[in-house]
Amino acid sequence: MHLFESKKKNILPLYNKIVFLTRESFFYKDFKLTDSFSNRIYLIFFHLSFILIILKNKENQKNNQQDIFDFFFEQIELNCRELGYGDVTVNKKMKSLIKLFYVILMKCENWKQLKVDKKNNLLLNFFSDNSNKKILTNKLANYFDKFALFIEDMSLNSITKGVFNFVYKE
Repeated sequence: MHLFESKKKNILPLYNKIVFLTRESFFYKDFKLTDSFSNRIYLIFFHLSFILIILKNKENQKNNQQDIFDFFFEQIELNCRELGYGDVTVNKKMKSLIKLFYVILMKCENWKQLKVDKKNNLLLNFFSDNSNKKILTNKLANYFDKFALFIEDMSLNSITKGVFNFVYKE
């Protein structure tokens, strides 16, 4: 097995955990998010941002961060291809998704210091297809507050291997 294959195998559980979290029914039933490709991507990006931020603050995790980033975007690219997008469309879409991810990552770096209305506005920029936007963003902000705190207290090993059970309770 190649070294890259081994790294991919180690990151797959984290990817699966994040995808599992984005499929939680409360996002679509209680929060009234539209179950769409873009909303799932945004949810993945927010979760991934908080994880990469935590890893950034842990010693010697630069390679881990890059491997995780590469793996996640490789999986997203494969999903785009499975949806039937052609090479040119996938390349354009991936370029815009990577830019979008960096916007989210930069905004999430100061998440703890943001006031509730700033968090809500940030979330509204991405999840604006809901009829009751204030309730949606308040619930999402609360969710990500709790997720960020939960991840912060996790061991490095638990994070990178995706062996954590985050359960959201309002």
